[in-house]
Amino acid sequence: MNNTLKLTAVSSAALMIAAAPAMAQGGPTLKLGGFYDQKMSVQYQDSAAAVQSDVDVRSDVEVYFVGAATLDNGIKIGTRVELEGGTNDEAEISGGGNTVNSGKVFDQIDEAFMTISGSFGSVKLGMSDTAAKSMTTGLQGMWASNVGENATFNFSKLFVAPSTVNSKGAGIANQMDMNGDGEQISYTTPSFGGFQVAVGYAQNNIETFDGLTPATKQWEGDIFDIGVRYTGKFDDMSFKIGGGYGRSNPQTAGSEDNAMWITGGSVRVGAFQVAASYSKRLETKKAGVTETQGRDNIELGLRAFMGPTQYSIAYTHSEASSTASTVDGDNLSLVVLAMRRTLGKGVSWHNTLYYADFEDGDSAPAAGAWTSNNGFAFTTGINLTF
Repeated sequence: MNNTLKLTAVSSAALMIAAAPAMAQGGPTLKLGGFYDQKMSVQYQDSAAAVQSDVDVRSDVEVYFVGAATLDNGIKIGTRVELEGGTNDEAEISGGGNTVNSGKVFDQIDEAFMTISGSFGSVKLGMSDTAAKSMTTGLQGMWASNVGENATFNFSKLFVAPSTVNSKGAGIANQMDMNGDGEQISYTTPSFGGFQVAVGYAQNNIETFDGLTPATKQWEGDIFDIGVRYTGKFDDMSFKIGGGYGRSNPQTAGSEDNAMWITGGSVRVGAFQVAASYSKRLETKKAGVTETQGRDNIELGLRAFMGPTQYSIAYTHSEASSTASTVDGDNLSLVVLAMRRTLGKGVSWHNTLYYADFEDGDSAPAAGAWTSNNGFAFTTGINLTF
């Protein structure tokens, strides 16, 4: 079946390119876009084992290169390259910059992909999110109520999870992200009365621009995913519901396939929007021993639109599910209060207050083990969107 999927994906793309007619007059265009978010955070954590600065000045920067062309028959071809700002090749050596929390240098290019779209739907090729993630991210409780700093990606820069707690923040950020922006191909149908389906395939999660993969690295292969979404409106109420499923094959002998799924939705009535989602990653084993713990995530969010100012409150709970007693029940709870005010076109001021609580589910932890941590953090920042 995997070979059939590969052949179908490659042949479909080749036929589409071969059948493309001449370009309409005017030629391709290139535009610049992006954002610059300068922030400062302060935090307090209960555990003395958490070694992290109390004050953090940081930025989140991306520059977009957006290309577009329209053929004579109306088919549109678009390209997008996302250049990360603030990366530093020396960070890993000095132990500073981007490596304080991740232990590695961030990639200079975030995503780079092409889309071919028309009445048939849309085909995407390149380094980008999976089909399921693209369809469901906006349905997650944390994302739909994301007013201040992007809590999904930033709270782990402010809090330290105990080494004994395996249900960490990555479980929230990585919902339906199985290819890590690796090279993939996906197809999204047109909207049929508000209903859409997207399917995708990636050879692996580390493929580079030249198509080579390190022979010595253990990676995820044959990544297949699907996402569905329905968007509707009734009087002054608008809503979205959907879900996604993904599966991959670890390139390690004896390892079970990884699988995850998500379902969620959001409803807006007047100035208020509510969102809720539930996702699950299945436990995997190797030779009968747990290799990756399962994880259950619940996310809830409420957002209020008050003219130039927006407010939000969000809650998430992530808990490990495993046959291993030392891992089962490990959990994280996170509450986020935020506001954002528009100061001018493309300029906003945002504030985010966090509370995080990490707990070890092991009923008999080792003597002296660091089994919990909780604390508060506050971030304020100015965001310019170009």
